[in-house]
Amino acid sequence: MKKRYLLAGSLAFLNYFTRAQQKNDSVAARVKQVDIELVYNQYFQDGSHSAVTGGEGTEKLTVYGPQLNITGTNGNHSIGIQTGIDVISSASTDNIDFVESSASRLDARTYLNGTYTHYLANGLALSANLGFSVESDYSSLGYMAGVAKENEENLSSWFFRLQIYNDDLRWGRFNDEYGKPSLLIYPVELRYKEWYDTYRRNSYNLTMGYTRVISQRTTLGIFYEFDYQEGLLATPFHRIIFSDGTKAVELFPEKRLKSGLSVRIHNFAGGNVILRNHLQAFADDFGVIGLALENETVIKLNLQWQLIPNLRVYLQDGSKYFAPYGEHDPDASFYTSDYDLSDFYTITAGTGFNYLAIPEKINILHLRSLLFRYSFMYRQDGLNSHIMTLAFRFQKSGKRERRSK
Repeated sequence: MKKRYLLAGSLAFLNYFTRAQQKNDSVAARVKQVDIELVYNQYFQDGSHSAVTGGEGTEKLTVYGPQLNITGTNGNHSIGIQTGIDVISSASTDNIDFVESSASRLDARTYLNGTYTHYLANGLALSANLGFSVESDYSSLGYMAGVAKENEENLSSWFFRLQIYNDDLRWGRFNDEYGKPSLLIYPVELRYKEWYDTYRRNSYNLTMGYTRVISQRTTLGIFYEFDYQEGLLATPFHRIIFSDGTKAVELFPEKRLKSGLSVRIHNFAGGNVILRNHLQAFADDFGVIGLALENETVIKLNLQWQLIPNLRVYLQDGSKYFAPYGEHDPDASFYTSDYDLSDFYTITAGTGFNYLAIPEKINILHLRSLLFRYSFMYRQDGLNSHIMTLAFRFQKSGKRERRSK
């Protein structure tokens, strides 16, 4: 009963560009390796434009997100598992439904993803993923298939990925009265009718990318993404307050198209500094246009310690369906007061450090790296957030076994 803050994210598609198996016509290398990553994310948010109450009201939210990632590689095969839980405390939940006196309410999102990758000859890799996530008013099944190719001769690589998500937005899974997904949950005063005739949402995401080393210091990546959604695209418990004082539930078209293009440039600036620059632009048929510029700088303090400052600026031209509290025309066909779809800009700045341990022995599980990040985000409408991540990565690597074909 909140927006989907997927802090833990989805299982990474593949580490294609760093894990390619090197082969030739006479010798094949087999590598056994296990990576275990323990991650803890924490997210704090505050603001005064909650879509739950029609564009005004508290947006205070806290998310605690422990996560476990395990990846095992044996020769040409790799299996990855990602699982975690996001515990969410949202003060605005009070204004949706049955809770009348509490200052906040806890909910949780649990997720599990599994990925299998098979590495073929000549740098080709095939990958498939299956995953699900569930919370009290939402469940999602996800599927992914992809292919990637690394060309060692010209130092380039490409990938192609298709993702599909099937979502069910009904409430009642963890309620003793129902025990299963049973109904859409609307604001309490608007439950005199069913506002939607569907409770499902399907999303299709196609992503393609090409990366090339263009000099000894610079790598260039170009990526294209296309998204198509259908079904219930609005959030059932978001209120709308019209200019005449009447109320309704947020309403969108049942289809949405979105496309985006991004460019990444990684540059070794000399000394111990690496610049990672990212430019991304997208547009959809709801009228939203976004442009993001981001820099992450890796400063190598010594062989084991890295400092990682970052800065991101995002500019957005909002949806044609957006209007603030009390400003929607009662005769409009579609409407929202969700400020995530308004005109705004955000500035996100932060820093972090990464510690790279030097293993003394193989075949023993050891600490490989320790990462800490902190970022602060300011949004033009007054929303601000703090994001913290702490990650421990452990690794066990075996010897390479070489055999003639």
